Amino acid sequence: MKKSVKTHTFNGVRFDVDISGPVDGQCDNPKGGRPSLTICADLNTRRGLETAIHESIHACHFLKSEESVERTARDVARFLWRLGFRL
Repeated sequence: MKKSVKTHTFNGVRFDVDISGPVDGQCDNPKGGRPSLTICADLNTRRGLETAIHESIHACHFLKSEESVERTARDVARFLWRLGFRL
């Protein structure tokens, strides 16, 4: 059963959540208006899990480098996948 998530609060900022965006993932700067987080990867796959983690890290720490976010998301997704986390 797929859950519908419309909003989520990251690091004290409420984000609109769109799970059907035009790119794998995207996160708005939390400093401007009502930010949104978009995920368009299949959440039943490891890539989808990694994309969700990646964009969540951006939401929590928007100014972190892309390289740092990418590496962290990849490592966390691999770990959670190995533990058996699936949608």
